[in-house]
Amino acid sequence: MEVKEGDTLATLRSFLQRLLEKEIVEALLVPLEAPSGDTVMPALVKEPARLERANPLAPVMPVNAARVVSSLTIGKPREKIGALLRSCEIRALIELVKLQQAHLENLMIIGIDCLGTYEVTDYAKITSEGGSPTMELVRGAEEGALSPHQGFQFRPACRVCEYPHPQNATLTIGLLGVDSKRILIEAEEELAERLGLTEGEAASREEVIKRLVEARVEERDRLFAQFRERVFDMPSLLAQFSTCIRCHNCTVACPLCYCKECLFRTSTFEHEPDRYLKWWSEREPSRCPLIPFFSN
Repeated sequence: MEVKEGDTLATLRSFLQRLLEKEIVEALLVPLEAPSGDTVMPALVKEPARLERANPLAPVMPVNAARVVSSLTIGKPREKIGALLRSCEIRALIELVKLQQAHLENLMIIGIDCLGTYEVTDYAKITSEGGSPTMELVRGAEEGALSPHQGFQFRPACRVCEYPHPQNATLTIGLLGVDSKRILIEAEEELAERLGLTEGEAASREEVIKRLVEARVEERDRLFAQFRERVFDMPSLLAQFSTCIRCHNCTVACPLCYCKECLFRTSTFEHEPDRYLKWWSEREPSRCPLIPFFSN
């Protein structure tokens, strides 16, 4: 697919609009830029005009969209929904399907190459300083030269991810190893014909992805080695969790955490007020000057 006037993002938006206009899908779950411009959030879009704010290339991921797809599909929707997802989101969705927390009926998975993501606060800071984190990475995608913005780093999970290209998708949008004047769209022949796509190839794509994965595996091994140096017995393992305050934000963010009865959120540390007052009256000031409280 030819990039119009050198604008990769505008061309991609046009392609997504085509999916709605040609009724390939009736709704699209896609990251939309916030009015502030400093983040994106997954939104369900049915009107092609709203896709002018779509930015699936933005290197930031406030939530794993597999959770959103779970909410959309657990009741088996009647309309055809297209979900534009990164590789990690697709893998999370497949696991949710196995756990019967999502369904693939009337769902089209649209995979897109992931060029890496920043922490939400870092992405906001880069954009507020006038940086263009999206286009910086798009320009390096052809050679696989995905360098972070000066003074920043990609999220640790992205630095060690071995799957920058999507799998198990009906449609695949490729940028890695692809001529910067084009976007690679992989689809079955019938679907490609409906979308008016022409045949082409990206000769260096496999080699570029291979080099990128090798570099990330090397970084993964380096981080694992550092971890093994720090953690060698039970006290050093417990030290890794010493800053945990049981806020449960990790379970909220985890796309696979769905249990209605959580094993970690319990009433164990929830006491009646009188119990705290009783402890206070029974305490030994020299040994227990403060009453311990626990965050749930």
